[in-house]
Amino acid sequence: MTFATRRIAVALWGGILLTTLLFAWVTWGKPARSELRSPELAGAFLWMAAAVGGAGIVTSRVLPRRIGPRGEVASRGGTALARLLVAWAILEGAALFPLVAFRITGEVLLFLVAAAVLAAHVSLFPSQGLWATLAAQPLPSRGGKGSPVR
Repeated sequence: MTFATRRIAVALWGGILLTTLLFAWVTWGKPARSELRSPELAGAFLWMAAAVGGAGIVTSRVLPRRIGPRGEVASRGGTALARLLVAWAILEGAALFPLVAFRITGEVLLFLVAAAVLAAHVSLFPSQGLWATLAAQPLPSRGGKGSPVR
């Protein structure tokens, strides 16, 4: 089951990455009409995008490691997949924000922020090593000894 779960993770990783890249391509290729742009907001959006991107990268590394199995029959492969899905979802949102901000402002530097977040997403490819690490990590305890996981 672990191999099949990892294959699913690879497919999901690629789908999320391709979706974000496709949105970036569409954003770059079809500029918004000039009367809809607000270049005066470029500085504020650049700072916000950097903050969202940085927070997304940090959160995608910290939060998923707190996810544990649900119930008695949860597999380690399923837990690893859940951890990676949460990390990828956080990074996808953090990558889409600067692209939307580019549509509003036309500031090209926002693509650098999106590229940095996408690089973090690429680094979370479910390789054998990463998969083994996430599947073998000690699971977080909830409450005292013997308390049920809910």
